[in-house]
Amino acid sequence: MAKNRPLLLAALAGLLGLVTALAFVVGRGSQAPAAANANNAGLTVPSANMPLNPNWKAQPATGASVSLPWANIKVNNDGSSEAQNEPFVAVNPNNPNHIVVGANSWQVGNGHFEVFAYVSFDGGRTWASSQPYIDRNAGRINAADPTVAFGPNGDVYFAFVALTPAQGAVAVSRSVNGGLTWSSQTWATSFASGADKPSMAAAGNKLYLFYQNGALYSTVSSNGATTWSSAAVVDAAGRNAAPVVDASGNVSVFYNTSDSIKVARVGTGISSKNGMPSTTVANTVALQQRAAGYRAGIYPAAGVDASGNMFVAWADGRNAGRGNDILLSRSVNGGRTWTAPVTVNTDASSADQLMPSLAVSKSGAISVAWLDNRNDSANVNYDVYMATSYNGGLSFGSGTNSRVTEVSSNPNNDPRTQGTMIGDYFALGAGNGVVYALWTDTRNNNEDIYMAPVPVSAPSN
Repeated sequence: MAKNRPLLLAALAGLLGLVTALAFVVGRGSQAPAAANANNAGLTVPSANMPLNPNWKAQPATGASVSLPWANIKVNNDGSSEAQNEPFVAVNPNNPNHIVVGANSWQVGNGHFEVFAYVSFDGGRTWASSQPYIDRNAGRINAADPTVAFGPNGDVYFAFVALTPAQGAVAVSRSVNGGLTWSSQTWATSFASGADKPSMAAAGNKLYLFYQNGALYSTVSSNGATTWSSAAVVDAAGRNAAPVVDASGNVSVFYNTSDSIKVARVGTGISSKNGMPSTTVANTVALQQRAAGYRAGIYPAAGVDASGNMFVAWADGRNAGRGNDILLSRSVNGGRTWTAPVTVNTDASSADQLMPSLAVSKSGAISVAWLDNRNDSANVNYDVYMATSYNGGLSFGSGTNSRVTEVSSNPNNDPRTQGTMIGDYFALGAGNGVVYALWTDTRNNNEDIYMAPVPVSAPSN
């Protein structure tokens, strides 16, 4: 026995080492900061078990509140300290006081996130909530990337990506009572391949859905999101679709590649494995390095007026020494040619402007809103600013931008996301003589969705 003791000790040491290694791996797995779709490795979402920091302390933004002519209204009504971010908004074209907002939400508990719908029938003064993810898939316990569209009869369609632990699949839910409840849900993409970043547009009796999985794809439903057509490639290098519908029902989709903003006309019947015919709006320059840790990218925000003139805005890093800026280009010939980009934000500092959203009012006013760091010299705390053009996008206001938020937000002031994400986009929708600006707000020491109804009327001469 004595002469076998060294072998026994070596075996015990090896076993102890294996147990320790396994414990380390399990421990690391429970604290994973993000889960990624293998086909879209750059588009990470917070993990299902994203932990609360037990030592977290509130970090409200510095700076006094300001008095504004419009209210800042909290949209989510859960009363918890859980994060809500990445708002998307749709306004009923037949009733401008009927607003539906989609957002990511952690309020379901256990660190899981999914999408919620927030509904107002009085122009945003009061809100109700509902959960569109009704046909739950056991392999996809989380949901994100909300997008909303109204059908011609007032039905509401809500698309999202469901994921974790399986790869992403896009689902579309339908509501026949304005978004208060959801009567049906279909899966628009296959479980066999990953999908991400859905967006939608309704034109006539058709619903157009866009999503990405390596390439940018489109699929169409002609029966109220009951069934979907085979997917068609929009652009093999495209991502982040922003569809618009003109007064004649023509659908165009804006999107970005690694170095450009493009637009394609959908429904022409012309498509190949490399995509649909498209026009380059402008080349883009990668965003400059930022002080804040939340993710931000180049996403097009687009709109079209009653005459068919098109407008698209995006964040761009081309203006060295000025931080990231919001650029806008316009087309007056249906997207065939585009003006040279102009800078919408008017600050003279090196602050960052990011996450633009755009809305075109029935009056023809073009409004752009965005995240803005100009009130924080450290470029971390943010507000929302906006500008409106009353001359078809030739100029925006009197040379100044309007502040939308009463107080600044610190992106680090949330115990769940802890500065890693505030969503990939904010939102802007056009009502009757007003635009509804929506953003992620941390004034309550957690991420909430806030809205401001900002009047839009041409200045008197």
